[in-house]
Amino acid sequence: MKDYIAVDWGSTQLRGWLIRNGQCVETKQLPMGITRLNGRSPADVFAEHLAPWRGAQALPVLMAGMIGSDAGWQAVPYLDCPTAIDAPGRQLCAVAEGVWIIPGLKIEQDGDFNVMRGEETQLLGAWQLMPAECYVMPGTHCKWVQVVGGGVRHFARR
Repeated sequence: MKDYIAVDWGSTQLRGWLIRNGQCVETKQLPMGITRLNGRSPADVFAEHLAPWRGAQALPVLMAGMIGSDAGWQAVPYLDCPTAIDAPGRQLCAVAEGVWIIPGLKIEQDGDFNVMRGEETQLLGAWQLMPAECYVMPGTHCKWVQVVGGGVRHFARR
C-alpha cells in the first residue's frame, strides 16, 4: 500500500499522517484524544478532520491506539501473546468503508497481565527497520518487548 492515511488515536491526542507514494506528505496533531471529544463521536471527529484527506480515491485508513478501546470508535479485542509480530495487521477491524482499527496485544503469563494499544504498530515498524530480540518502547506506558523468531513472546511495563 503506497497511498493511505495512518492514525494514532490515543486518550489525549489524535495524530494523522497522509502517505502518498510511501512518503508522508502532510500531518495533523490535534488535542482530540478519545477522552477529549466533549460528547462528539469518533466518527464525527474523523469525518471533520481526517476524511477530507481521503479524497475521491477514498484512501484506506489504518488506525491504532485507544480508538480501539471500549471508549473509542469500536472495542477491538486484544490478540493474545505469544503471537506473530505481524498478526495485528492480519486481523484488522473494519469500522467504516476502507477504515480499519489495528488490534492491540495482551499478555497473561504466570500471573503477569499487560496490554498495549498502538505500541504494537510502532513495534512492527521498528522490527521491519531493524529486527532484534528486545525493544524498549519509551513513552507514557513504557514497555520492554521480547521478540523471538518473528513473534512477540513477552512484554512488560518497567
